[in-house]
Amino acid sequence: MLIDYQEYNRQAIKAVPRHFWVGQWRVDYLPFASPENAHKPPLVVIGGAFQNFTSYKYCVERIYEDFPVILVDLPSLGSNDQVAPQLGMEDLADLLHEFVAHMGLETVHLMGLSLGSAIASTFAYKYPTLTGKMIVAGIVVRPRKSWRMLVEESVRVLDEGRMDEFSQAVVLYLVNYHRIKETGITPTARRLFYRQMKALSENERERYKINGRRLLTVEGLLGYPECETLVTTGEYDSFTLPWENAHFASKCPNATFALIKGADHLPQLEKREVSLELFSSFLRGDSLEKVDGVDVLPRGTYDQLERRRSERLLPCNSRGRVTSESRIGDQFRFDQDVKVVDINFFGCLLKLERPGFSTAEHARDCTLHLASPDLQLELLVFDYDDNGYLRCLFKHGNIAQAERFSELLQDRSYFIEPKGEPAKVHKIYG
Repeated sequence: MLIDYQEYNRQAIKAVPRHFWVGQWRVDYLPFASPENAHKPPLVVIGGAFQNFTSYKYCVERIYEDFPVILVDLPSLGSNDQVAPQLGMEDLADLLHEFVAHMGLETVHLMGLSLGSAIASTFAYKYPTLTGKMIVAGIVVRPRKSWRMLVEESVRVLDEGRMDEFSQAVVLYLVNYHRIKETGITPTARRLFYRQMKALSENERERYKINGRRLLTVEGLLGYPECETLVTTGEYDSFTLPWENAHFASKCPNATFALIKGADHLPQLEKREVSLELFSSFLRGDSLEKVDGVDVLPRGTYDQLERRRSERLLPCNSRGRVTSESRIGDQFRFDQDVKVVDINFFGCLLKLERPGFSTAEHARDCTLHLASPDLQLELLVFDYDDNGYLRCLFKHGNIAQAERFSELLQDRSYFIEPKGEPAKVHKIYG
């Protein structure tokens, strides 16, 4: 073994990372192990889009009790400032393999959260003899069209330099504002996240675009790893939906799927102790059913999860109007009355009074106007059919407006729950 572990302390995790070079590409890493555990296979933690090594402080402290931990930032990920637009998920997994092989590690456990999960899974599939156990959280196998539109929109807004809108949108995409009471993520944490996004350097903005485009190129994974795998996310995850994570687990022959109660896409922040106990129990081989705050789903039930992010409501006043951002003189290029068929925090189903709509021209520039309550909600239209139905996402680029909308949805003088089984639709908006 060539890797030179250091003992962990809170100052050591703030140290300048070590570097391993593969040609022009740099792998940043920090390796920690206590003397009594240094002989064990390490947990390799693959950094995501925004996390730096100190983001994993509590994870390292917990796992360090049982296993070595190696924090890794691959090019353009975490705090690795290399701009690497040409490297895809498989390229990054291969870089990680070069690192593991060079360090003489015969077996590694893997952890990938959010963006890092696809890299971990690709490594585990390509290099099964090197892989022990794997933990992935917030993974998507084949991103849904509506999800792609959200990521594309965030990259477009960033390209245009609209940093305040971009920062608020990223917070609203990754934090489920409709379930704030359940998840308990504090206003302070949300403000810090917003400020972090708004203060991105030019290099960090470029790396956000690269990672966004990496996600958009995912059309499915190379294959599904056969190692013992824990797939998890928060029960209110509105970015990578629970059923999407469960679908990945259903394809892996040795996967267990667990929902972290009362959390959304950031369970390691919202339900830290529960998450860490889940991760530790899995790596030690302890029963996951004994972890408080977790629902372990039986295999065979993974594809039965509800696909909606929240219940669809019926507006008491279903009359609305859709206009386009672009105008010809004083007139909107598209301006039509609509019926709001149903609605929730994430999107809506609309029925045009006069069928005729071009998603090529207006998918990203429309606004829904409601009179009661008085609301204007910007839309991403991701599906339109010949009967005049528009399936839409809300852009939610303003936190204050999103919070007001969430409160109004609870007001039964404006929105009510449908009686009986709601009508089925072909596409999922939320």
